[in-house]
Amino acid sequence: MRTAGVIATTITLALALSGCSVITAFEPHVSAEIYDTAKDMKAADTAVFGSPTFVPDDATIIRVDYDTQDGSAIMTYASKTHVAPGTCAKEVPVPKPTIQDSWWPVDGLPAKAGDCGGGWSAFAIGDQVYAAKASHSS
Repeated sequence: MRTAGVIATTITLALALSGCSVITAFEPHVSAEIYDTAKDMKAADTAVFGSPTFVPDDATIIRVDYDTQDGSAIMTYASKTHVAPGTCAKEVPVPKPTIQDSWWPVDGLPAKAGDCGGGWSAFAIGDQVYAAKASHSS
């Protein structure tokens, strides 16, 4: 009984100290990336989550969670521009992603999102943009 308590405490402490997203603790095929600026993201290899070309140059604090097995992804970033010019013009339903993280909104969603190409759709709440990419099988 004592050993089980020590193991549970050790696992909890390791997760707390690791700074890992809760999602990666339970779904090992979901990975996360954070970029300070759009320039940083564009310099990185983003092909694994679909190279989102709609992210504008003024985007900051870009967070992406992506499933390495089915290709789905969610993203958020701050931007006054919201999306790059000429992208995300066609309206589509607001995405209901299979990946979830604490930063994905659950309330106050707009009526429509924009189709951004490559399976991505995006919407803004204020100057915070949220985007989701459907899985390969969707």
